Amino acid sequence: MKLLLSPLIGLLLFSVAASAQNFEVPDYQPTTKEEFVKSEADFINAAKWLENTPVGTQMDKRKKMNAWVLIWITNSPTVTVEVSLPIISPFEKNPELSLLFMAGYSRYCLENNYSKDKLKCNTAGLKSAINCYNLGGDVKKDKALNKLLDADKEGKLEDWVREAIKE
Repeated sequence: MKLLLSPLIGLLLFSVAASAQNFEVPDYQPTTKEEFVKSEADFINAAKWLENTPVGTQMDKRKKMNAWVLIWITNSPTVTVEVSLPIISPFEKNPELSLLFMAGYSRYCLENNYSKDKLKCNTAGLKSAINCYNLGGDVKKDKALNKLLDADKEGKLEDWVREAIKE
């Protein structure tokens, strides 16, 4: 049973990644709470597309996707991204990754019943940015991001976030 299950899981993961790559920029912007709720699946797919597409590639589509995601986050009545300086400071050399952070943060909220857990949301946002950074593309190598990448590989990213969001 395990032998059959492994290829099936791999195929499923590949098809999810492939469908995110084929996602097109929505041609609408929600304005009411009901429209935002209906658009959540599109937002999640947009966030996945940004995370899985290297910076500097598909630039026309990326600019449109960035704009749609940013407007969605800014106007959403259901998701609020709380940004703190220690969390976003690693993006100084790669400011485009800050939107990936916000998209990943928001995506976590939506995928987890509108979670308000600052630790989990911030960690998910950082993982999105790290994943995109790790793809290469048009990003600058950076010690701060490499430190986060190492913390993630060691399973210590959440500990780093916990320290960073202490108030």
